[in-house]
Amino acid sequence: MTPLKHQIKKVWVDDTAVYAETYDGLKASYAFSMWKRLANATQKQREAFTLSYSGIHWPDIDEDLSFEGMFASCGLCSLTANEDSVTYCAQRKS
Repeated sequence: MTPLKHQIKKVWVDDTAVYAETYDGLKASYAFSMWKRLANATQKQREAFTLSYSGIHWPDIDEDLSFEGMFASCGLCSLTANEDSVTYCAQRKS
């Protein structure tokens, strides 16, 4: 049986955490305090992230977090061998 896959709609940060929401309405977050580099980063560095198929990257502080890990830690999905139950694909602009 193929696991249900979720696609990321948006990612954002506030003063304390990073958040992600899927197109089917699931929301998950990680507190910055869980990750030393993010806890010590400035707000400007936290806001300067890029998205890949499987996660979030902060180039200024060399930190990466996976979408699947974030959603699994909230009990919203199971971990998979390929870390692809929650993914992001950039939308094409018309």
